[in-house]
Amino acid sequence: MIKILDASSFIHGYNPTVEEGEHYTTYGIIEEVKTKKDVVELAIEYGKLKVREPQTKTVEKVKKMSIVTGDTLSKNDIDILALAVDLNGILYTDDYGLQNVAERLNVNVKCIVSEGIKERFVWKLVCKGCKKMYNIDYFDDVCEICGSPLERKMIKYKKGSKNVKINKSKKHKNK
Repeated sequence: MIKILDASSFIHGYNPTVEEGEHYTTYGIIEEVKTKKDVVELAIEYGKLKVREPQTKTVEKVKKMSIVTGDTLSKNDIDILALAVDLNGILYTDDYGLQNVAERLNVNVKCIVSEGIKERFVWKLVCKGCKKMYNIDYFDDVCEICGSPLERKMIKYKKGSKNVKINKSKKHKNK
């Protein structure tokens, strides 16, 4: 069984040296888990943890899916999820954003201490005034209808819902 280890797995006590299976992580994750550096180094030394980087095309696939869901993933999050896709492994993480995107990419997830996500969700921009919903990549910070500010909110995903369509013609401005 191939196990892909996110930083949260190490932080919450997962130790590949004493667990069965093939374990993989990325260099970025190793840099992130400074508090468990001894566990990581020992696992690498014993050959129980391999460090590998994902394919570029898979990284792009993960980035695109994180835009669809509206999840804000770090470079390390994107890389570790892409590695899980590349190796068809189980992603060990307690990160909800990673779990949400992983679920969309059909990546199996195992949590260390949390129960994990129960439902799919997407992030939307919602008008504080009239409650109109916009895709997370909407080009402005104010509502086109009433001019009220927009705020980022988690919306439960409903299959076939208009809430999950992507507006490709407008891009949210950089802040």
